[in-house]
Amino acid sequence: MAAFHDPSPTSPPGWPSAGPTPPPGRDPARNRRRVRLGAAGLVLAGLGGVALLVPVPVVGRHWTPAPAGDPAPAGQPRLAPAPSTDPHAAPEIAATPSPTATPPTPITYWPSAATTGVPVGTVLTTTGSLTLSTDGQVVSNRDIVGCVTVTARNVTIQRSRITCASTLYSIRTLSTAVNLTVTDVEINGSGKNSAAVCCDNYTLQRVNVHHSIDGPRLGNNTKIIDSYVHDLTRTPTSHNDTLQVTGASNVLIQHNNLQPYNPVTRDPANACLMLGSTTAPSTNNVLYQLNLCDGGNYSIGIRSDIVATKLVFKNNKYGRDYRYGVIASLAIAGLQWDRPTNVWFDNGKPVI
Repeated sequence: MAAFHDPSPTSPPGWPSAGPTPPPGRDPARNRRRVRLGAAGLVLAGLGGVALLVPVPVVGRHWTPAPAGDPAPAGQPRLAPAPSTDPHAAPEIAATPSPTATPPTPITYWPSAATTGVPVGTVLTTTGSLTLSTDGQVVSNRDIVGCVTVTARNVTIQRSRITCASTLYSIRTLSTAVNLTVTDVEINGSGKNSAAVCCDNYTLQRVNVHHSIDGPRLGNNTKIIDSYVHDLTRTPTSHNDTLQVTGASNVLIQHNNLQPYNPVTRDPANACLMLGSTTAPSTNNVLYQLNLCDGGNYSIGIRSDIVATKLVFKNNKYGRDYRYGVIASLAIAGLQWDRPTNVWFDNGKPVI
């Protein structure tokens, strides 16, 4: 099996000092959402010889351990107690805040609403659901109120918005589809998509994905590049992942902003990237690099039953708004975790 050519630019040890230049037509004022990251926290990393760590609470920016005999409800954060209202209690002394450090790499290095989705000034024509069955077909400048099914080869969807209320996928590739390219597209899962995109043989670049239960599901020969996945939809039974690989070969995840954490509800969701082998015998040749990730029970979730070769993680940055830790386990055959370059967003130090 041929390995991916590593397309990453050569980066100095301190990472780039500025973000990439947005494509023509982008307006930074279009950034409608503020990306938030934890500023300080304490990581508890237990890396034993088992395939999946037993979750333990961490003391972090939003999560505090439950006192004995008073466990927090399952799946809910335990918030710090409210100040005392007892007039005879000793006055509380506020801690002196420490100076906020400047992150080694500015947040503008990663994609946002300003640099993904439909370019400012694009005129869109409204249409309903589409089935793309002609090889080489190009769909441009559409406001698609519905879902897209692709059955042909070398189809392109560009400069368009997709608003799909299906409980399946906004974009679905069937077995005859090869080399679908989706560029400068906004995908709104309407709070109903089980996954924004599925399953094989596609590339997403500069795509803004939001309001789906899971973000893109990556099968064989898939790439997610320069994209922004955020504001996932929580349901009573969901385990929300911004990206998910459940069995695939040849997957590239490069220079994306992955935000499962919800700053309003303080819900970390499940993972930035969930890896497993539940829909295929194995997961092979996955390259995850130059990404920003914040949130998750574990930010990188790996099922203990995964069968894998060449899972490469390098040059990534992580926020501190997770529940248990950055990665579920390093004791996975086939995992290549580059410790010096998988670092905290806020200080550039290795997370493990």
